[in-house]
Amino acid sequence: MQSQNEPRLEAHEIQEQVHKRLEKYKKLNVLEQFAMFMGMAQVLEVGLKNLLGHRYKYDYEKIETWTLGRTTRELKNCGLRTDFVALLESVVKYRNHIAHELLVNEAMLKCLLGGDSGRLELCQLEKGIYELEQVLFLHDWSEEHNAWS
Repeated sequence: MQSQNEPRLEAHEIQEQVHKRLEKYKKLNVLEQFAMFMGMAQVLEVGLKNLLGHRYKYDYEKIETWTLGRTTRELKNCGLRTDFVALLESVVKYRNHIAHELLVNEAMLKCLLGGDSGRLELCQLEKGIYELEQVLFLHDWSEEHNAWS
């Protein structure tokens, strides 16, 4: 049971904050959105490594070269909130797809379809951006309120 003093987030508050975070992507073209996504994924990775360091006493030097996926698996093994880990795992899948396949697939679709690739790959980028920004917001909020348990 949750006490009156424990910090809480309602779904509408999360959605509102994520929509604010998405504003920075609105005026960017696809390549700029791709770059922003990859940069923000690196910001998340650093934040998660810091979490491993200060909360679970990992040696920063030993984990500095870990990927986002490896860092996520380690947080899961440490028993971090399962809801947060599930979101992280989804973001890792999007990040891997976006990093390794999105631009190639987009170029191939444009070639095959005569210059118009439609929204198939862009939809994946948009979903990935949304989930990444949601995880970043929840990470920052959980850090601020020590709400990792």
